[in-house]
Amino acid sequence: MDVILPFLRDIHLNDTLEWYLAHTEEYSKAFNRNAKYIELLIEQIGKFDPSIKELQIDDCSFSLINDRKLKISERRYNDFFSGSFTREGKYSGYASYYYQISPEPSSSGGSFLAVGIYNPNKELMDYLRREFTTRGEHIVSLIRKSKFELYTRNVMKRLPSEFVDSDYRFHTYMRQRDLILIKRLDTSWFRQDNWIAATAAEFQRCMPFVEFINSIVDRYRNEVPLPVGHALRPIKRSTRDER
Repeated sequence: MDVILPFLRDIHLNDTLEWYLAHTEEYSKAFNRNAKYIELLIEQIGKFDPSIKELQIDDCSFSLINDRKLKISERRYNDFFSGSFTREGKYSGYASYYYQISPEPSSSGGSFLAVGIYNPNKELMDYLRREFTTRGEHIVSLIRKSKFELYTRNVMKRLPSEFVDSDYRFHTYMRQRDLILIKRLDTSWFRQDNWIAATAAEFQRCMPFVEFINSIVDRYRNEVPLPVGHALRPIKRSTRDER
């Protein structure tokens, strides 16, 4: 962290192209250090979740340049490093194990661990909501056993009409636009000598929740016709494209 944290603090205060171009060497060192952490976590998570063990660093890492489409902040450059460990890669549409390193002050939510599905389309989220109408107690038990908390910063003001008469005990979960669990941290977590193993242990406890979401994603993909190239369906090349 002696490379990553100083760089993140500096770029938080200097969100300009000029500063970045003058400090590309520092960025390269910090990125490579985080890439090593990702590599180690692929190995550790892959021991209990085989869908992760074949991932490559590019499947799990993100650019320093802020993707404003995600609406995390209006910054030009992100002030965090992270890793996202997702079956078939970060853009596959499956649930992720995710860590983020971001010292305070932060424009991106600080440091945390998270699991779940981010920014699913409405149809998939409705599939998850229906699960709460039939298996709400089971899902809540998975959430409690994870010892993470529900991320509640992206909620609907009211439930879709088809869910209004469902069990009110689960309405908090059903109003979410994402289904994400989070464990908030400070940077001391990442200064531990064994933070990789400690993080993998936290994620292992969350694996039943991740597997549950992925089972719903699989059912959705099988039951709902999706256009070629949709985020939840692999792109299929035509015969002409293959020639």
